[in-house]
Amino acid sequence: MDESVVQYAYFLPISYLLGSVPWGYLLTQTIKGMDVREYGSGSTGTSNVLRTAGGALAAAALVLDVSKGALAVLLARV
Repeated sequence: MDESVVQYAYFLPISYLLGSVPWGYLLTQTIKGMDVREYGSGSTGTSNVLRTAGGALAAAALVLDVSKGALAVLLARV
């Protein structure tokens, strides 16, 4: 079997799992004790975290969301 096929077989599930982590939800649930999906737009994204939980948590959610995308790209280059 081609080595690149095996490499993709490992890479795809890891990338999917990285992308599925809802950092906005996890941060607001852990730190503020609230479910961000019940407020604002109902999204777990950075803009809804900003509206409902404030700038500090929104900045953390943004950094973590960008990091999971960057990590997937870095893994693909290895």
